[in-house]
Amino acid sequence: MKKLLLVTIAIAFVFATAPARAQPRSFSASGTHQCGSSKGGSCVVTGSGFSNCNDASAILQARDCCPTAPARGKSSGFTLNYCIPDRSQ
Repeated sequence: MKKLLLVTIAIAFVFATAPARAQPRSFSASGTHQCGSSKGGSCVVTGSGFSNCNDASAILQARDCCPTAPARGKSSGFTLNYCIPDRSQ
């Protein structure tokens, strides 16, 4: 019985002193769409709360800002400008 009590106390101690699990990290990112031809101009899209930089790039690339930009048209290219961890993490 004493041995079981000691094991229970040891397990409780391990769980009590174990570091808390970190919250999943989120990222902020920005990307530039090239609108139409090389002379068509460009526009920038930004966002935050992405789970990783690959998701950020895919989502921002899908957010074509060219139709609402002064150059109009559709995106003919996309470049991820930056992807950094959110400050709140």
